[in-house]
Amino acid sequence: MKTKLQQMTEEEFDQYLAYFIPDYAIDLSENFMIPLEKAMKESKDLMDKLLPNKQKSEGQLVYNIYSIDEDKTIGVIWYNIQTDSNKAYIYHILIKEEFRKKGFATFVLEELEETMKSAGITSMGLNVFGTNPSAHKLYEKLGYLVQSTSMGKRI
Repeated sequence: MKTKLQQMTEEEFDQYLAYFIPDYAIDLSENFMIPLEKAMKESKDLMDKLLPNKQKSEGQLVYNIYSIDEDKTIGVIWYNIQTDSNKAYIYHILIKEEFRKKGFATFVLEELEETMKSAGITSMGLNVFGTNPSAHKLYEKLGYLVQSTSMGKRI
């Protein structure tokens, strides 16, 4: 299995955000039990703050994941490096549906970890929503530990 990270074109980035903003809003709504329209505003506001210059936003690394074996883009990874804490933070990893359960996410995350280690980064972090048990299982398998738990209840 061989992959590489590729820069996105502006059109690809716009397509990614068009997918990501409502998808993240659904996660916010479901996991924090807030109305979808409020979650949509929060999602858009956060993207405007974190990615004001799209894929060229300072400190934000948003790449297509390209499979050499498949000869196509199979997903996206977005992360940043927090130099003050010497930590890489993964905002999002997305493997397209038809490429899931084939080991691509594991491979990409392990490759990113090796790249970060080589650059002197000492830890990696991410957030996984409670409604995504498959991702939770993957991250545990890769050695990520739960650092906090947020709980809620609909009344």
